[in-house]
Amino acid sequence: MRPGISQLRRLLSEATSLIAGEPSMLRIEAEKVLVVGDTHGDLESTLKGFQMAERYGSNILFLGDYVDRGPQQIENICEILERKLENPRRVHLLRGNHETVSMNEVYGFYDVVSRYYGGEVYRLFAGLFAELPYTAIIGGDVLCLHGGLPEGVTDVGQLSSLGKGALEPEDRVVVQLLWNDPDEDVEGFQPSPRGGMARLFGGDVLTRFMERNRLRLLIRAHQPVADGYAYLFGKRLLTVFSCRYYGLRPRAALISGKEISIEVLDYV
Repeated sequence: MRPGISQLRRLLSEATSLIAGEPSMLRIEAEKVLVVGDTHGDLESTLKGFQMAERYGSNILFLGDYVDRGPQQIENICEILERKLENPRRVHLLRGNHETVSMNEVYGFYDVVSRYYGGEVYRLFAGLFAELPYTAIIGGDVLCLHGGLPEGVTDVGQLSSLGKGALEPEDRVVVQLLWNDPDEDVEGFQPSPRGGMARLFGGDVLTRFMERNRLRLLIRAHQPVADGYAYLFGKRLLTVFSCRYYGLRPRAALISGKEISIEVLDYV
């Protein structure tokens, strides 16, 4: 059920204040973390993700793209924000490329919020999205983000110093964190069919970055994949997709134990 306008305003105000105080790179030290990819208004998959996290006693990390496309966009993002306020140290949110005004105006979230609540409430959502962190490191050696590695960044510390607050990111590094994709047929960085500043990056890029920064795994979302998950580059990169609306089986990844073992979980 969609919240009333007063309830929604209060939720957005409290959540924005909380998230604005977080750094652009989260550092999550927890024995178990459930990592959830794009949900795009798929409230059922989001709820099952929370049920899984409760069952495993784990933290939960969302990689962005909470809105647009799906039928329960408002309900989905509000559920996640309410859980964040209830348990801010165990529920973590990153920004995806659909947490931007330009995407919301094209893919539906702006229209649905404006229809039910008006443009002023949409602006509150946009302000919240602008404060979402871009990356997270779990257990010191698992890097999580929405899209991909950005061109010209060699040290993970460069990602921790990025500024937040832009309704429409223009910083090249931020844009590429949200938009880039891995490609096994590419060496280095190449122009992406997505256009703009987006790039494809190859396994050589990933290997250098991971070894330099002593990282074990990169987990990202952003692309629908046939089984809801896909490993690339010798299993050093994992794509996870958690939305049913592409005819896919939504999945999440559980990072468990000191060895950072990865288990891909099926919601079905």
